[in-house]
Amino acid sequence: MPKITILPQNATAEVEAGQTLLEAGEHAGVEMEAGCFNCSCGTCVAEVVQGMENLDPPSDEELDVLDQWNKDPVKYRLTCCVKIQGGSVVLRQAH
Repeated sequence: MPKITILPQNATAEVEAGQTLLEAGEHAGVEMEAGCFNCSCGTCVAEVVQGMENLDPPSDEELDVLDQWNKDPVKYRLTCCVKIQGGSVVLRQAH
């Protein structure tokens, strides 16, 4: 079962595969920042500290939004649209 940890709170939870990072973070008890919920505004951007390989690959739409925010997609993802597929993921909220 996938596991998510949110920094700096160090909140951790096991979650179902296929949940968005936003859903997983809230399952861990962390109120995650989000605006549009459809991968277009960028307010939910978070740094992936560990476990990028356990996430869906970025869509073209997500890459465009990350570019607008000057965030490197190798380190940052949008939590409202990226799904955790397995393993462990450690996020640091960027805002």
